[in-house]
Amino acid sequence: MTAPKKGRKLWRAVVVVGVLGVAGLVWMQSTAAGTTDASPTPTPKATPSAVKPGSTTPKATQPPDSDQPTTPGEAKDDKTIDRLPYPGDPEAEAAYVADEDRRLVEVRTVDSLARWSKTSLNSPYRIATGSAYTLVLTPRREVYTIKDLLGLAPQTFIRQPDGGYLLSEHVVIQNGATLNLASSGGLTLRLASDGNGFVSIVNYGGVLNVQGANGRPVRISSWNRDNDGPDTLTNDGRAYIRSLGGQVRFRYAELSDLGFWSGRTGGLSLTGTDRPNSGSLDKLGETMRVGKRATKERQAEKDANKTTAGSPTGLDGAGKNSLSQVLPAGKLPLPEVDIADPEYSYVSALIQNTTVKRNAFGLFAASANGLDIRESKFDDSLVDGLVMHRYVTNAVVDSSTADGNAGDGFVLSRATTGIVLSEIEASRNHRNGLTMSGLPLADGPSATGSSLGSYGNNTVSNSKLVDNARYGVEVIGGTNIGVNANDLQGNDMGVVVRGGAEDVSIVGNRVTKPIRQGIAIRDGVNKSVVTGNIVSGGNTSVYVRDSAATVQRNTLSDADSHAISLVGSVNETKVTENTISGRGPSAIDTKRAADVNMHRWKNDDGHWHDTTPFVVTLKRFLQPLTAMWLFLAALLIFTAARGSRRIRRVVHPYADKAPVTDGRTLSAATVPASNENHLGAR
Repeated sequence: MTAPKKGRKLWRAVVVVGVLGVAGLVWMQSTAAGTTDASPTPTPKATPSAVKPGSTTPKATQPPDSDQPTTPGEAKDDKTIDRLPYPGDPEAEAAYVADEDRRLVEVRTVDSLARWSKTSLNSPYRIATGSAYTLVLTPRREVYTIKDLLGLAPQTFIRQPDGGYLLSEHVVIQNGATLNLASSGGLTLRLASDGNGFVSIVNYGGVLNVQGANGRPVRISSWNRDNDGPDTLTNDGRAYIRSLGGQVRFRYAELSDLGFWSGRTGGLSLTGTDRPNSGSLDKLGETMRVGKRATKERQAEKDANKTTAGSPTGLDGAGKNSLSQVLPAGKLPLPEVDIADPEYSYVSALIQNTTVKRNAFGLFAASANGLDIRESKFDDSLVDGLVMHRYVTNAVVDSSTADGNAGDGFVLSRATTGIVLSEIEASRNHRNGLTMSGLPLADGPSATGSSLGSYGNNTVSNSKLVDNARYGVEVIGGTNIGVNANDLQGNDMGVVVRGGAEDVSIVGNRVTKPIRQGIAIRDGVNKSVVTGNIVSGGNTSVYVRDSAATVQRNTLSDADSHAISLVGSVNETKVTENTISGRGPSAIDTKRAADVNMHRWKNDDGHWHDTTPFVVTLKRFLQPLTAMWLFLAALLIFTAARGSRRIRRVVHPYADKAPVTDGRTLSAATVPASNENHLGAR
């Protein structure tokens, strides 16, 4: 085959290969356009969870006080791990909660009417509330003790053969009264709770003191009289302890198997109220009334008071009002009752060396000021461990644990502020180890006129959050939040901040082996600082989405996707002075960031091993326009090389016309012999 034909075939092959290459690159680019980048956020792994006995559905209605705050725009995977299903009967238990509210209103009504009618109720009394009795401890200087209860309720407060006590009627402690359930040698108190009904101890503005000793605690539990054991069912209600205002002290105590459905009946409940004292408002309104009608009404009231003043007890002629249901302490006749309003109050409490197990809520606090919770445990609750629900201020939780709860270990709900959590431990909870919400109570005009401002000034430090099914710490909204020097191991994610939180500092934490992301800042977070943290393992060490964060001086290692991922609007985010190692598609992923500004970023990523597949690398480099220019360059080079092969040696144009000799005569000696013979032969 001649050289020109070979050249033409080679030229055709180059053209065909070039065209096919460009077409292939265009096809690769078009197929990749509909998918995510080479490093998408991994799908969360399924976390196995053992559903409690008796629950057959994967998800059930949650108690109304089990606050799971949500915000618009939260990621779809935020709620994939929910609480364990509540094992009780929602409809029946909600009705029991309403009954308890009415009962306490009736108790308050009796006290209010007694003061209004100037009836003296200085000694303890009993009222019938529905199907049960309530023993009311009235104010006095001396504290009420176990001995007093034995005398005041000989039929409903009984000592049992093993030395414990069984209480089978409700007890209410009024403002000015103190109930002391204390014993240096230990004490066992069982609260009746079965198919025949349940009882409660409610501190209504007084003082409840439960005091044991190291190694000899005061044990309080629900008690099923049918099988002589704790009441493990909540569908017919369950015994509980509650304080509405006043003061509570629990030291060296063990509480177990208490409470049902709501926070205020959840087991151990500390609740004040933000409602004003209606009695005080009525008095103020009465003094401002003028005119003939007001004068006549006041005169009628005075006449009515004179009618009842002659009776020693003030109960004669009371008809069917609530005071007619007041009974003396001691033996039990029978009766019925009515309504009133709670006082304005805040509850304060000291909880120390106390263990709470298998309650509906381990500890539920609302409208509380000055909580001091130390060296206590809140384990295996049906909902959450320790919950600070509304208007809790100036609280300290120190050296306490929450383990194995069906929801979160610790919860700081909306409208909580000034909370310090130190050296807490939350492990194996079915949702978050700690949830901190600072979201406003309303986002516009509301029935209660709630403020639109955020809450905050809360911190968690020097704590351990291990193997929780969802997040170690979740911060939702709020301002001035600190997550500092904590140890987070093996959670689905370590620290998650979202919901428009502001001034959040995540400093000096150690995050080890998260399933997905170590630290996530997302969905409108402003002025957040992520510095001095050590994050090891997981898919992504630090994830920032649509937020502003300073990610600085962190040590990020062993991630298998990215050390740092930036997604969406992150133009105010700064990533610098981080030490990065591991392996994955890229150390710092900015492909999904809309307006990232990488000016003056300096990070040490020399130990990062890029595992991007060759096809992906080729796809990134050989964009269609780049491929076209490369093809044109190759074509020019090929053409130049082919042209260079055709350049020949310069030859004289009349070389074929040159003479045969140069005109010199040849001698015979110079003629070869062979030529002579040849000539002769011719």
